[in-house]
Amino acid sequence: MTSSIVRFAALIIVFCLVSTAAQAQRRQRQAAATQLQNGQVWESPAVALEYRIDRNWSFHLDTQLRFDQNMSRLRTLQVRPGFEYALSPNWALAAGYVQFTRYLPGARQSRGPFQDILHRSRIEGLPIVARWRWEELFFDDSRLLVRTRALAGVRIPLWRSPWELAMSNEVFINVGTDRPTRTAGFAQNHAYIGFGRQLSAWAKGSFGYELDSIRRLNGSFLNEHNIKLNLAFSLN
Repeated sequence: MTSSIVRFAALIIVFCLVSTAAQAQRRQRQAAATQLQNGQVWESPAVALEYRIDRNWSFHLDTQLRFDQNMSRLRTLQVRPGFEYALSPNWALAAGYVQFTRYLPGARQSRGPFQDILHRSRIEGLPIVARWRWEELFFDDSRLLVRTRALAGVRIPLWRSPWELAMSNEVFINVGTDRPTRTAGFAQNHAYIGFGRQLSAWAKGSFGYELDSIRRLNGSFLNEHNIKLNLAFSLN
């Protein structure tokens, strides 16, 4: 129990330092607007924390940063705390809150609640996960975006090594929006492939590549390339 508290405190301190540095960088950003271009490369480290409260309930905190290529400038910070309730060994419900902070000059910040339905199972011994998410995002200019997201993923052990291959795909659909720069219907697709392994009894790491295809107003697509590094910690 004591070691769990120490790990939790250490990780919270790291998170606070990262958030403070991000706020300082935001105040120093340039005044000129930055336009997103097709084919941009991002570096996206992420940290996930899980604390199991009891047999059914658990607390989760996901934090993701996005940097320019070569880690030269922080562009976005996403923080998503939430609670999960296990209905059965395979099904769970989750709900929480997300904050998107964007450091692009002139970009709108957004925040709001989300709700998940999760299914975890095995097919031919391979771990699979499916998640349906509903989220309502409120922007600084009082506009609203309601969207749904469907994700499916699988992990494949690599022979007898501690490594595994992970693949997933997530589709974003705008259900309703009053923002003139967004339309209802298909909005984004995120396709991911990467490698991961257990680092310790309470930590897991992975790295990989994600292709984000974002639908523009004119029907064309903006493609973004993400180099992802993920660390997940269990505090129990």
